[in-house]
Amino acid sequence: MNCPNCGVYNPEDREVCWRCDKPLPKQTPRKKRNPQESARTWLYIAIAVFMLFTLLQMCGVRLPFGPQMPSPQPGGHLLPPTSAPSGPALVYQVEAPWFL
Repeated sequence: MNCPNCGVYNPEDREVCWRCDKPLPKQTPRKKRNPQESARTWLYIAIAVFMLFTLLQMCGVRLPFGPQMPSPQPGGHLLPPTSAPSGPALVYQVEAPWFL
């Protein structure tokens, strides 16, 4: 630490300047940053942003990035009209998710 009176360097443990014998100001302990706490904060922010964008997309809000929902056609249908099916009807088989 430098003496505020004469500007001479003094070791950290000294209380009086070795040159001018003036008292040195007390050192205030510096708060150390915790890198894990900072990383945890950024992780929480990233998760919150991801959940917000996911919720917005599920509600139908168009975002300027990511997959987009198809636009409705002028007739009000998402798919173009088709003629009557000529063959047997298609049957889709859907499996239940693993968590049900």
